[in-house]
Amino acid sequence: MNTYRASLRWLGVITVCLLMSGCASQRVTSTLKPSGDTGLELGQARFCIVGYTDVHEKEIPPAMEKYRLTVGRLQERAKVLYPGLFTDDLTALPITVRDNIREDDRTKLAGILGGFTLGIVPFIGKIVTSHEVATDVHNAIGDNLVDSKVYFDTELAVWATIFSPLGSLPVPGEADLSHDTILLGIPVSGDPYAVGGKYMSYNADIIIEAVVKSLRSIDVASLEATYQVRQSRPQELSIDGKRCWSFLAPVVSPESGKAMSFAAALFHEKPERDSKPYARLVVARRSESGAWVPVNGYLRNTSKLTALSTLIEGGVPARVIARVIEEPPLKDFVDTPVLSGLDRMDNLRWSNGVLLEAKNRSLEKLLKLESRDGLLDLATRIEKAILELSETSERAKDRAQAMVEKGEGDPLPERELSILCRQRIEILKPVLAALKQEAAARAPGR
Repeated sequence: MNTYRASLRWLGVITVCLLMSGCASQRVTSTLKPSGDTGLELGQARFCIVGYTDVHEKEIPPAMEKYRLTVGRLQERAKVLYPGLFTDDLTALPITVRDNIREDDRTKLAGILGGFTLGIVPFIGKIVTSHEVATDVHNAIGDNLVDSKVYFDTELAVWATIFSPLGSLPVPGEADLSHDTILLGIPVSGDPYAVGGKYMSYNADIIIEAVVKSLRSIDVASLEATYQVRQSRPQELSIDGKRCWSFLAPVVSPESGKAMSFAAALFHEKPERDSKPYARLVVARRSESGAWVPVNGYLRNTSKLTALSTLIEGGVPARVIARVIEEPPLKDFVDTPVLSGLDRMDNLRWSNGVLLEAKNRSLEKLLKLESRDGLLDLATRIEKAILELSETSERAKDRAQAMVEKGEGDPLPERELSILCRQRIEILKPVLAALKQEAAARAPGR
């Protein structure tokens, strides 16, 4: 009887151990590996990762969102891996990275085979992730210096058992990192299954290596020349008798990947990487022929109307200039300002005031000096602006009325928008009439 009870006791202990002996091991390998060359330099050029986008072929589970790489994490890690290349200085060449990701989950068969053996024998399951990394580094006029992409695959291999310790044995095969192992539910080595830990950190390192591989494909002399130009972009200015700083940079279109304009950002103090500008204005655009042409960007909060523009040197916008404008050019204020921001009302009210001043100060000169074709082109712009303003005004009025009828929201901002649009139309109408009258007077045969 005692022997029988002892046998039952030992059988119970063995059963409990089997149930508690969930074991697993995983390994990671990649076709692209970090070089470990912390002394690498590419001449004098320095870089900063300012943008990172990961595009997954399949939807990411919500629970995994918090483990996605961020631009901040990549830049911080890049500074550790390649201190001679990456810095947070504002004059560092900005880099944007796009990672197209495709995942091939090959773990289902391993789960089925493990089920046939009642979770006693482990079978290898693999998740292969394919990456296509595109790195953008733009030169002084916004053209991308990188014309190739970097491809690599990472493989996460895992096996596990439920009723035996066999799963704690290292997964066979090449491993870039030490194996992660769990025995009886207890971590034995590595950083097992901590998705945000070693595995994701290694993934960041590989992406940085892909970026560096792209950088190494660029001619070093081109990188140094671009870097020297960017170093000259911070510039001290005097506006309204006060010292400020500007920084000139191309604005790259996300659709075409090319720069179609240059913008000047203004700062109260000498800017750092994280400095927030108090104003940002377009000061140059490409013409139809592709050449860079200076344009005026007007500051709103100055005692006198002040415009920022740029000097073109060697065919490229080079330096920001600030000028007080005595006679506002009518052409610069005909188009309706952007009405999407929180300050749209203030912006429209200010623009209406300057447009009125431009009508009174510069219309007469414009009518004398502009060609007939120029007058007709400007008249067409004004007619289009009036149509857009009329539509915006009516829609704002309808929204205000709907708010009153439903008792929802504050209708005053919509009413104000409608009034400001109508005011602008009233300023434009006499300008349009004068342009058409002058153009008609110059018609052939008269």
